[in-house]
Amino acid sequence: MRYLISDLERLSFQSMQHQLIIVDHNWIIRSCNTAWQHGLGQLLPNPSVTGSSRTAPEPPHYLHLIEGWTLREEKTMNAKIVQELKSITAPFKDSYTYDIAVQTVHNEQRWFRLELTPLIQADPSLLSDLALIAHTDVTEQKQTECQLKKALSEVRTLRGLLPICAVCKQIKDEQDSWNSVESYLEKHTHAEFTHDICPDCIRRLYPKYSNILDKRS
Repeated sequence: MRYLISDLERLSFQSMQHQLIIVDHNWIIRSCNTAWQHGLGQLLPNPSVTGSSRTAPEPPHYLHLIEGWTLREEKTMNAKIVQELKSITAPFKDSYTYDIAVQTVHNEQRWFRLELTPLIQADPSLLSDLALIAHTDVTEQKQTECQLKKALSEVRTLRGLLPICAVCKQIKDEQDSWNSVESYLEKHTHAEFTHDICPDCIRRLYPKYSNILDKRS
């Protein structure tokens, strides 16, 4: 089936900053733009030389590429995405969005948001057997999310009722040990203490300085 596109459409496709590819319902990449060639396209495996040198290499299979790009620690997540994409029955009807982790040629981890959109034909009664997949680098966003999650995991808060001694004011912890207020809070929060003395205690312990406090008040 032949798809006719205008020069303006072709120019727009090639000029987009997003890395774009067009796949068929068998997940074979049929076209790509310049941004893809300079980006994820550089991660394509080198075709093996078999038979005649005149034989054109087979077009890359998109799902196989995703599996090959995956870092070891992200294999489970990317494998799940691949399985969900494989479950999409032809022709393409709906749009899908996924975030995938990719290992670059420099062994760096990058994150890309892939957005699959069916290519609607001129005749709306015909279902599409082609889809456009846009890839947006969201590495900085993912790194920020990881930093926020790490920061939240390090935040410790106190909730519920604290058993505190009515006389000496020590607090009983989870191991039924009694701790001073300072040591308990230092263990369960990020607070650090610096000691001072309040006016009431000054008046009680050092009555000769009471007049100075009264003048200040």
